[in-house]
Amino acid sequence: METDSIRSSGDNTLVDIWIDGKMRSIAVSGEAIAAFLRLAPDQAALADEDRREFVRTHLDLVVNMARDRLRDMDPGASAIAIDANSGRAQPRAQGGDRGPGDRRKGDRRKANLGPPTSGERRR
Repeated sequence: METDSIRSSGDNTLVDIWIDGKMRSIAVSGEAIAAFLRLAPDQAALADEDRREFVRTHLDLVVNMARDRLRDMDPGASAIAIDANSGRAQPRAQGGDRGPGDRRKGDRRKANLGPPTSGERRR
């Protein structure tokens, strides 16, 4: 990707990219980046260069969020705004809403792998 396709404009970082066969302009707010990074309010003011670097290194996340926004709004839209209230500003655990330490140890049932080793039938 060319370096001039990611640029800053005020508190937003803009990127122009092909999504689903159409050139789209995506505006990522500084608040969305700060929310994703879980920065404290006193640290939330990132420099333009830091925001551009975040978008560049997390481009797959930005594109996925833009696709989600397109599903929620007009699929033909050429401009997409991603802000802290877009619904996915916070990273989620893969496979559900539980955090990595919330796994319940007794949730699984042991699989029935066939007849008992003694050859008797179970009833």
